[in-house]
Amino acid sequence: MASNHRRLHKRMGYLMLRMLTATVDAMARVLPLSWLRGVATIIAHLICLLIPSRQRMAAENIGKAFGNRFTAAERRRVARQATVNICWTMVELLKMQYMGPEEIKELVSLEGLEHLHAAQHRGKGIIILSAHFGGWEPGGARITSEGFPMVVIARDANEKRSASLINRARRRHNMTAIDRDDLRAMLRVLRSNQALGILPDQHAANGGIIMDFLGRPASTAPGPAVLALRTGCAIVPFFTYRQPDGSLHTRVLPALEVTRTGNRDQDVRRLTERINQIIADQITERPEQWLWLHNRWKADRETAGS
Repeated sequence: MASNHRRLHKRMGYLMLRMLTATVDAMARVLPLSWLRGVATIIAHLICLLIPSRQRMAAENIGKAFGNRFTAAERRRVARQATVNICWTMVELLKMQYMGPEEIKELVSLEGLEHLHAAQHRGKGIIILSAHFGGWEPGGARITSEGFPMVVIARDANEKRSASLINRARRRHNMTAIDRDDLRAMLRVLRSNQALGILPDQHAANGGIIMDFLGRPASTAPGPAVLALRTGCAIVPFFTYRQPDGSLHTRVLPALEVTRTGNRDQDVRRLTERINQIIADQITERPEQWLWLHNRWKADRETAGS
């Protein structure tokens, strides 16, 4: 009986997601981005009301990460802003289907492009590394607009129609998605000196390394470090920040130094720790722009509950 209830709940959730995505997609064809963001803000507030458990988890995560930096009211405010950010990013992604490269350039300013050119010149491929932070989807499109087509590791949305629209928007801007378990495809991308986009800031369910992330143990995907040590590719971080005027700014950072000591496990761990710290630094600077609604510290909660 309980399993039937869960299946029904899941089906209803998929149906609602399909209807919502289709509705926003129809709006994206005709409405300017500023109006779509207004719609996204309304959706975000409804999510806060209808799924309060996620808001509570987000506020709890913010409190544990930053201690006394925020009051309880401020933690709730940051959680709400983070919800708005993810909704804005999703409508921006759907709108990207109907935007050309020049429109992306008008929306997103860019600095640090020379770091990508330097990495490309090495000839061993590039891992373009980011996080579910700020406007990561239009930020990726901004990079591809400069002649860096990207293969991104992404898990499709569970609802097929929504996944199709999302992937169509990415393909419009030379971003092709592959499954996170497709190691052969990743190696082909890097060995042909192309760009592989990875966002390793979520809980790693399988094969993760437990290490500190914002002061708490978190299961972290070692994939970027493993690939870099195996292929010799560069790891180039980038982050896309929301500006007060509604514009976006993408900052490409210098390639990470990859050290080989002969101890593979140690090298993987050290490089993964460095990646974790770079992402954590961005979140610390602008906490309202990160995906606090994700259960990033699931490993910590499981340990505490055992």
